[in-house]
Amino acid sequence: MNKILQVWNWIEKFIVGLLAFLATTLAFYGVIARYILRKPLEWGEEVAIYMIIWAVFIIASTLAAERGHVAASLIVERFSFKTRRTLAILNGLLALGFCVLVGIFAYRIVILIYLIDERSLTSLRFPLWIPYLSVAAGCTLISLRYGIRIYRLLFQFDPEQILEIHEISRERPRS
Repeated sequence: MNKILQVWNWIEKFIVGLLAFLATTLAFYGVIARYILRKPLEWGEEVAIYMIIWAVFIIASTLAAERGHVAASLIVERFSFKTRRTLAILNGLLALGFCVLVGIFAYRIVILIYLIDERSLTSLRFPLWIPYLSVAAGCTLISLRYGIRIYRLLFQFDPEQILEIHEISRERPRS
């Protein structure tokens, strides 16, 4: 399972790096085309923005796996070891529930936008279901990450490997 997760992480980071590189290159070319060549790309900024949106929702999954999201751990660190583990499980369940709900609604919006064939206003006439799909795909990836975290907390609990220092410190709280 760890090998699969490592490959998953690598694929996500590679895709995000590629999207960021392409978006930056496209934005740079757009500046050159506008101010030096005097032939601006009307659609260049739009596509770069869509690439960045996809990158953000993909990397959010990696952040969930690496516990890179902002967390208020000052108060949690004062609780006992068992309480901190319980809070980590509850936090995971809440995050999972939120991501599943947002994902369900996002998929509904994607289907609706696809069916009515809504497109961007630029000359590219880009189908808008594709950038909207980034929210649904991102929430699905994040939900899978939280599902894995909850499973590990419940059935494969090892504080050295599963929880970061800010969730459960290696020392017992002082009395």
